[in-house]
Amino acid sequence: MFHLLIHQLGVDDAAIPLFGVAAAVLTTSSFLPQMVKAYRSKSMDDVSPYLMSLFATGTLLWMIYGAYRSDIVIIAANATATAFNIVLLYFKFLYRRKPAGSD
Repeated sequence: MFHLLIHQLGVDDAAIPLFGVAAAVLTTSSFLPQMVKAYRSKSMDDVSPYLMSLFATGTLLWMIYGAYRSDIVIIAANATATAFNIVLLYFKFLYRRKPAGSD
């Protein structure tokens, strides 16, 4: 059904992979503002470690799926997202607040 809609809109089959590339670029680059904010503020208090752990697991599974499908866009986007997530996890560890009186 969706395939028919795409053709009715005049989108050529050759253009469809561009949607995948655009989606990969947008979702992967969505990490950049958080990375910049964390670096500048030296704080990751508002970012859940559970979010990062679940996301990292998801991107690793996507990379396995991409390898199975031999889809370089899926592999590259999720490898980059995983790397960005590792940076955020590092910031989370680096910028964690020490309990009061632990000096």
